[in-house]
Amino acid sequence: MLRRFSDWASLPLEAITPEMVRSRLIELSQELGNHNANRHHCALTAVFSQALKDGFINRNPCYGLPKFPVEKTIKYIPPREHISQVLLSVNALDRAYLTVIWLTGARVREINRLTWKDVDFDGRLIRLWTRKKKNGNRTCRQVPMVSEVERALKYAWEQRDKNSPYVFTNPKTGKAYDYRDKFIATACKRLGIPKINYHDFCHHTASTLAQKGASLTDIQKILGHERATTTDHYLQSLGESVRRAMGLLEQDTTESTTKEKEAVEHKS
Repeated sequence: MLRRFSDWASLPLEAITPEMVRSRLIELSQELGNHNANRHHCALTAVFSQALKDGFINRNPCYGLPKFPVEKTIKYIPPREHISQVLLSVNALDRAYLTVIWLTGARVREINRLTWKDVDFDGRLIRLWTRKKKNGNRTCRQVPMVSEVERALKYAWEQRDKNSPYVFTNPKTGKAYDYRDKFIATACKRLGIPKINYHDFCHHTASTLAQKGASLTDIQKILGHERATTTDHYLQSLGESVRRAMGLLEQDTTESTTKEKEAVEHKS
């Protein structure tokens, strides 16, 4: 994204003004759309924030510039049928890998960095470690191990690289995976279904838990979200409380309509 600003490379950082940034972002919005222009905005803001932190400039020319309005879309939540199709179409070890990601609600890098010492078969628990902020402390949360995850992990144990501490080891490097998703995209294309990414697995898990009656607080703990608003973003299906509330409105409307009809009939 920063290549879009490469013509500024010869300028002193102090010479780049908010007006220059605004004009360039408007151009990008017209060329690439508001969503992509906002992504470029974030990238440029991060660069200048680092320059400000390092003492190269006294102000960030991106500060105060509003983001372009973007129409929010409903997040795609893959049906169970599509997830099952993908799982059955990949090899056994990749199936175990995706099963663990799916049924723990974990971030993909939490599973990529999962080590055997954090898998407790006796207690049926998995300890997941994550770093929420750059240079922040790693934090741990425990997720109960459902039966399908237990079977997947036991299979991974049988296939493990004995020279690696990681549950899922990159066979090419002998180290933890960084990021891998091409095999999922390939499977979806072959099956003729919409592309599923790692976050879609998490959305499916959160939605399923909500539909089964799990509380927002419990789902928040499982997913490892610091704020309930983040968890709520994952839950796009209508909860039973919302349906009950609209049911009251329907009941009130029905009763009022009935009374109105009776009044009209009485006058007649």
